[in-house]
Amino acid sequence: MADKFANIAFNIPVSQLFTYAVPAELCEFIKPGMRVLAQFGTKDITGIVISLDDSTELKKTKSLKKLLDVSPLLSEEMLSFCKWISVYYICPLGEVIFSAVPKGAKVESKVLYTTAIVIPNIPYTTLQKNIINILKERSLSVKQLENKLKSTSVRSAVQSLTESGVLKQEHVTVSETAKSKYERYVKFDLLDDFRDYTKQSLEIFFKETKFRSTCQIKVLKYLIENEISEAKASDVLKSTKSALSVLKSLEKREFVSLHMKEADRADNQEFSADKRIIELNADQKSVLLEINASLGKFKTFLLFGVTGSGKTQVYIEAIQYALNNRKTAIVLVPEISLTPQLIHRFKTYFGDIIGVIHSKLSDGQRFDVYRRIRAGEIKIVIGARSALFAPLENIGVIIVDEEHDHSYKQTDKNPKYNARDSAIVRAKLNNAVVVLGSATPSMESYYNYKAGKYSLLELPHRALKTKQPKIEIVNMLDELRNPSKYKKYETQEQRVLSSMLINYIDSALKNRHAIILMQNRRGYSAYQQCLDCGNVKMCRNCDITMIYHKHIDKLRCHYCGTAESLLEHCEICGSQNLKLVGVGTEKIEEEIQRLFPQAKTMRMDADTVKGKDSHRKILKSFHDGEFDILIGTQMISKGLDFPNVFLVGVISADIGLYIPDFRASEKTFQLLMQVSGRSGRISDNGKVVIQTMNPDNYIFPMVEKHDFVSFFDKEIQHRSLHKYPPFSKMVLIEVSSPKQVNVNNHSWKIYHYLNSALNITTSNVYIELLKPAPALIYKIKNTFRMHIILKVMKTTGETLSFSENLMFELQEFIHTLKLKSTERVDIDVDPLSFY
Repeated sequence: MADKFANIAFNIPVSQLFTYAVPAELCEFIKPGMRVLAQFGTKDITGIVISLDDSTELKKTKSLKKLLDVSPLLSEEMLSFCKWISVYYICPLGEVIFSAVPKGAKVESKVLYTTAIVIPNIPYTTLQKNIINILKERSLSVKQLENKLKSTSVRSAVQSLTESGVLKQEHVTVSETAKSKYERYVKFDLLDDFRDYTKQSLEIFFKETKFRSTCQIKVLKYLIENEISEAKASDVLKSTKSALSVLKSLEKREFVSLHMKEADRADNQEFSADKRIIELNADQKSVLLEINASLGKFKTFLLFGVTGSGKTQVYIEAIQYALNNRKTAIVLVPEISLTPQLIHRFKTYFGDIIGVIHSKLSDGQRFDVYRRIRAGEIKIVIGARSALFAPLENIGVIIVDEEHDHSYKQTDKNPKYNARDSAIVRAKLNNAVVVLGSATPSMESYYNYKAGKYSLLELPHRALKTKQPKIEIVNMLDELRNPSKYKKYETQEQRVLSSMLINYIDSALKNRHAIILMQNRRGYSAYQQCLDCGNVKMCRNCDITMIYHKHIDKLRCHYCGTAESLLEHCEICGSQNLKLVGVGTEKIEEEIQRLFPQAKTMRMDADTVKGKDSHRKILKSFHDGEFDILIGTQMISKGLDFPNVFLVGVISADIGLYIPDFRASEKTFQLLMQVSGRSGRISDNGKVVIQTMNPDNYIFPMVEKHDFVSFFDKEIQHRSLHKYPPFSKMVLIEVSSPKQVNVNNHSWKIYHYLNSALNITTSNVYIELLKPAPALIYKIKNTFRMHIILKVMKTTGETLSFSENLMFELQEFIHTLKLKSTERVDIDVDPLSFY
């Protein structure tokens, strides 16, 4: 019997832990948080030790194969954090943990096949003969054989040959996909000996020492003249146009030495090395004082600061104070690609103690960042939601910038966590301060302030003492009814810009001011419609209209990517009377170029930022004045600071306002306020024009007055009446299948299971269960989706505890449904989207 047993989590969609015996030689070294190699099924895969026991009730256990770490990869604090996410977001612990470690940290085994014997006089098939001959030369996996032979029958042929003894298996361990990278460096220890040499004395030295190689002389001159004592060998060779053999020859002559150094593959962009000295105003000093006073204990602040109020400088000063007290910091931003200016500010101020984490990093780059964090070289981690899992120790402050942004919620894979809410839990585990910053706080965060859970900090004025931009709401229905205002347009369909916005654009261009125009829909037109029968062209794979993109002259589905040519005849009635309806960013750009041909425009949407670093290049070009007008979707509303922007135009503020989502008004209000904040950041004469077909909607007067508090007071009444968050915790259960009959059957079985469980609960449990209904977009990529929604009232702790237990029991029930590989049941706690 083993002396110790380890409970292991694997990166699989199963909630349970698996118990393994610990070999005697590992008992002294194994600890929770370490990686191990363990047999799971027929393969050896990486697991994480969650806990250790001295005994087990299991009659038979496998032994661990290997201990992969000398010290825990995950700290006790990080394990506790992952356990909380697993419980709250109803996600297997293994999936949570492996989202917290670099992708390259996995070690697995794969099965290779080789020819053992060839039995004569057996009628092998042609495929079997090919397999035998190939495997005589080298061992390969089934997948490698399939790729080589281009046959779907390889697997069965290999199985048959293995059973007959012709082939044999071998299990080979595959190491980490990411490892440290090393670079060659040249060291010039003799630099001090040459500092006083003149060009003439240097030439004499080369003659006396009989240097005949001009390449060697060139390298030495480069090192001496540039006073280089150590540098990358590749940089030296590139600058001197020399070969590595030159450096090796100099090493033999003992002028230089060559050695290998661990390389940093971080995606570093150039930034200024000088810190900008910024004097805080009275509001900023007051806010900073409160944050710093709380360092060393857990506290959550909601920093409610208008756009341009200097929140970023407060973050910087608060982090500097934490560093002075030997603490570390995490800064979360909504989308790393859309906040280059904030990253630049932080790097300018703090230099190379910053590590940036985001989804676009290669496995090697992520590995390097994590290595530097664990080595203590990185004190500040900046990134999108995954940066919350950075293995920093002694965290003093966690910043969540633009805390209202919905991209903090992971929706496409497990764990479906909200980084903003999870940041508060991680801060609590570290006795750290959390600062949630926003000019338009989420309803939940502002409600938590009202309820006494968060402390409110306010920056009510812009840092440069400029006024908020003047916002003007334009009724587009009135504009369309008055043809005299549209002299510049040839047809009514072209009327996408109001006369007010056209005049302001004209004035801004004459005064050489920059302009931002937002239309939150990419493409040229929203859909193609038959004017005789009303039919709209839909995607054949998804229940959604196809968007027309003029630059490729195709209708495209934004969900599955299918592209088709424009219809010449209606698919239903055959009519040729077809029309493109709706306006996208392409059409806005076309209209601007037609009305203002002298203006230089740039479009920024998902179609124009596909290339590497393209978003940064566009923003830099606009910042540097290479373009007059930036046209884009909501991505141009986030975290951008352009001093010369004096006009912002919102082409259609109604997009998204009337979708069947209880958060529609909140999302629209936040978007309009955020994009408005891009205007007039260094001058009092900033202008914002918001065009709408529905000016009587209650949000527009509040947007016009920059009045978040009135919006909150109005919206919270609606939430309270219908028991929406923050008055309830919502759970979305999404059932999906390529077959309609299956998605319906599974959905109703789940509903009846939940309904039965709720019918036997006590009167202290308040949960509302909604019947299965088609998702707002019922079919995506030929997969049908049904939604079941639970509203868990936050009135009693018993209700919340019961709901968590119920969801875990539901997971066990889902296993009894015996779903096919193409079918899924996803549980999303605190969902932000119901599409």
